[in-house]
Amino acid sequence: MVPENLDSLIAHARTRGAISTNDAIRLLGASRATAQRRLRTLVADGRLVREGAGRGARYVLPNCRWERPLAGLEEDRLWAEVRPTLTDLGLSERELGTVGYTFTEMVNNAIDHSRGDSVCVTAAATPAGIVIEIVDNGIGVFRSVRESQGMPDDVEAVFLLEKGRFTTQPARHSGEGIFFASKAANRYLLASGKIAWLTDNDAQDTAIQIEPAPRSGTRVVLTFVPGKVVVLADLFQRWTDPDTLAFDRTRTTVRLAGFGVQLLSRSEARRVTVGLERFRYVTIDFTGVAIVGQGFCDEVFRVFAADHPQIVLSPMGMNESVAFMVQRARRA
Repeated sequence: MVPENLDSLIAHARTRGAISTNDAIRLLGASRATAQRRLRTLVADGRLVREGAGRGARYVLPNCRWERPLAGLEEDRLWAEVRPTLTDLGLSERELGTVGYTFTEMVNNAIDHSRGDSVCVTAAATPAGIVIEIVDNGIGVFRSVRESQGMPDDVEAVFLLEKGRFTTQPARHSGEGIFFASKAANRYLLASGKIAWLTDNDAQDTAIQIEPAPRSGTRVVLTFVPGKVVVLADLFQRWTDPDTLAFDRTRTTVRLAGFGVQLLSRSEARRVTVGLERFRYVTIDFTGVAIVGQGFCDEVFRVFAADHPQIVLSPMGMNESVAFMVQRARRA
């Protein structure tokens, strides 16, 4: 049995939607009996599903869905079940390292934090990439963070999670999982309650979306584009001190604080700075922000900066008006 030949049958089914016995004969350069035997092997392994009978039969990729109780679930064992399907959907061995890290972090969150009793995973090849969806029936990630910190709304929770190094169980977790998962996928969505946080790393954009109806539990959608998946070691190095190897740098996206292009108030500034005391180097991204007020800049670049002199604040993405207000606050 030649793995390369078996992979070519899967690849054909993936790109064409199905494979027939005649297709397998042509791809393998083998007899009908040999082609049928190899197709049966793929069916027995769960990598293909047969549709129809006789010479009209065709073979398609299976419906990729795994539903499991959370009690006693181990994320690495679930990953071992899901991984072969993702190989068949077109992810390379190197890319699977990044995907596996992200997948197991998100499933572990469901196990340890959701307070639910089940999780459902689906995977599919789409024009946008390989899409993995992880849904639990717990209390919701933003509610969990909000309640643990006494926050007034779920939006505040997004700001903590975007920066990283926050967890509701510090004795057991580092608080890195959601942060690095949101950077590892080409596109990342985290939704619960009426809030969806979206990150598009290819477009270098992030946003908060208000959902029309509240969602129970937590929904994570990971999109990976074959050939464009980040190398995991490169990702960690980007946010790690090269000498101490500490996760000591982060970026906060100003535009999220006000759901728009104008940020004027001190309360919006406090959303931006919440949780930044955990870091040594902070990039404050003003991309997409047209106007900032005196109070906003004073709160970030004078009040917070004076209270935390050990933190290096580096603004970026500023237009001329924003840069003037930031410089003015720093000289106050």
